[in-house]
Amino acid sequence: MTPRRCVSVITVTYQSRSHIDACLNSVLSTAGDWLADGVVVDNASADGSADHVRATWPWALVIQNDRNLGYGRAMNQAAGRTTGEYLLIMNPDVVLRPGAVEELAGFLDHRPEAAACGPMLLSPEGEFRFESRRKFPTPWNSLGYFLGLSRLFPDSRLLGEYHSRWLSPDLEVVTDSLSGSCMMVRKDAFLKIGGFDEDYFLFGEDIDLCWKLKQAGQEIWYVPAAVVAHAKGASMKHDRPRARLEFYRSMRIFIDKRLVGRYPRPLIWAMRLGVGMAAALSGKYRR
Repeated sequence: MTPRRCVSVITVTYQSRSHIDACLNSVLSTAGDWLADGVVVDNASADGSADHVRATWPWALVIQNDRNLGYGRAMNQAAGRTTGEYLLIMNPDVVLRPGAVEELAGFLDHRPEAAACGPMLLSPEGEFRFESRRKFPTPWNSLGYFLGLSRLFPDSRLLGEYHSRWLSPDLEVVTDSLSGSCMMVRKDAFLKIGGFDEDYFLFGEDIDLCWKLKQAGQEIWYVPAAVVAHAKGASMKHDRPRARLEFYRSMRIFIDKRLVGRYPRPLIWAMRLGVGMAAALSGKYRR
């Protein structure tokens, strides 16, 4: 495939100096010919992330916030400053494998019905990350997820639907949701639906974005020919109690925004109760 400069890379840093070099180096080394521009939004890091990117990666525009605005809001800041046809949304602890950007951009080029596509996510040790492709939360798959039943019964279409563990990681498939750690989205589709919902702070905004794209009649695809490594949780380790709080808060936001009215009230109450119990049992949740 002939490269063309159609991809804008955007990432949000928070205490990410130890990871951002590997991330941005992988962009240049594997996808330089596809790169239209890049934007790094720093959410008030105290480790010099913003100054380091300015000095080391001059091709990237740096937006430095004076406080932590959250992931979705910062990503929206970045999207508004890009010129590419496609947005490559990346976490700073993601490293692209060769050909990943070409596969994702090529997929969107040849499938106009698709608004977004995502790669196969691997751990640094090479293990498949099931959040590479997910179903939208429902009362039943949420029960399976929060109680760990999806791991005990991975072939259950009822309890294991959220991660669909019975599907081969090598199967290219239409899906409900991708991981915000790395996905490629058509910029016009992203802007048309208003980008990320800024009510979410750290989690859930990726699922919500895909929900809005699907509601707009767009397709979401998992493309395993594109492979990236995701260290996962690099920024969260600096404030794990806050991260856990935001994880469970985001689930409640999604339930209230997207599921109320779609399911009977007792099932919604059960979902809220399940999220609350899971939060309490985590031992880290603070009101």
